[in-house]
Amino acid sequence: RRRARPHGVSMSSFLLLGRHHAGIGWIALQLAIGVMLCLQAWQAITALRMARAAPNGIDDASLLLVPWMQMAPASDPGVPDVLGRLRNVPGVLSATAANQAPYDATAWSVQVWTATHPATKHVVSVFLGDEDFASTLGMATSAGRHFMTHEFRDYRGDQTELQAGTQSVLVSSALASRLYGRSDPLGLPLLMAPGARLRVVGVFERLPPPAGARDTGDLAVVLPVRMSRAADARFIVRHAADPEIVATRIRAALSTAHPSVVVAHPVDMAALREASLHAPRSRAWWWSGACIAWWLSTLGLLMLGGQRWVQEHAREFSLRRAAGATGRQLARRLRLEYLGLACAAASVGLAGGQWLLPHLVRGSAPPSHGALVAAAAWAMLAVQLAAAWPAHLARRIPPHLVSRSPSVRL
Repeated sequence: RRRARPHGVSMSSFLLLGRHHAGIGWIALQLAIGVMLCLQAWQAITALRMARAAPNGIDDASLLLVPWMQMAPASDPGVPDVLGRLRNVPGVLSATAANQAPYDATAWSVQVWTATHPATKHVVSVFLGDEDFASTLGMATSAGRHFMTHEFRDYRGDQTELQAGTQSVLVSSALASRLYGRSDPLGLPLLMAPGARLRVVGVFERLPPPAGARDTGDLAVVLPVRMSRAADARFIVRHAADPEIVATRIRAALSTAHPSVVVAHPVDMAALREASLHAPRSRAWWWSGACIAWWLSTLGLLMLGGQRWVQEHAREFSLRRAAGATGRQLARRLRLEYLGLACAAASVGLAGGQWLLPHLVRGSAPPSHGALVAAAAWAMLAVQLAAAWPAHLARRIPPHLVSRSPSVRL
């Protein structure tokens, strides 16, 4: 049977809210910062997942790259010889040779412009591809066509003659928008250093730039130019077997055919793509680590601070027990006050995450509604977990600690 509470014994708030304003303010600030860190970590992880899932314009699931071949100029076997041997390797479906490859370290860049805006030049990534380049990479045009057979020319290493006789060019959709706006780019002229005048015959959605192409982004062009020297080429292979087995076969076949040539071990294109996401992956790890560390320290502070406060006010708890309050009631009251603190701090943190973080953190976007709800829910849950220990201590305080000591505060 519950005992009636004597008149004059107040069940007013007994948490730190009314007695230690500086400490409560610091805890609330920590909780608010924790909520903001949760939002930023969520954004970083989401950005990494989007980068991994974003279409890159090619089918890189079954591609291998032979990064380089080292040889003396006199012992260069030539691109046709290497391609022929690659196509004879069991498990290889097709092979192509280019001056550079997506996600590779080697990068070729060039300036392009239009006749109507000759002063506005754009740095683009330039790919030299043969007849099998587009089909091997799985690159499709979103407008126009691929190159015709008579449009291909050979490149023998002299960059002054690179564009001699070349008239057609494929451009990325980003470059087409940059150069021609909303106009149809097909058939329009494109000027390229050192003065070649080309005509756009097709537009492709995207071609991943090499890792070394830091300033080109999605601006890219493809020229119908065959590589001649194997030392200058990057060989890309589409396969239909285990990538490691095919890579071993490729290296063995080339080393056997050309013992004096040093062949780099073929690399899975998907692994190169993952390596290219170093920046967003580092941001995701950094923000997640900072969020976890901050919350561990905050929850530890809440638990230890709550324990110390309960121990210091044991007589007050005991007095309330003697006045008729049960241990469960005191623990519930303590949890409710922790919850109120969490709600107030979460509101401040959500407001800061929505309006302050985009201005403080470069590249940060306003969080989604789902992220806001998840961060607020986590803050309340985490604070309740931290409140479990001081609430447990409050329930265990017996009513017989009451004395006539003037230190007992109502």
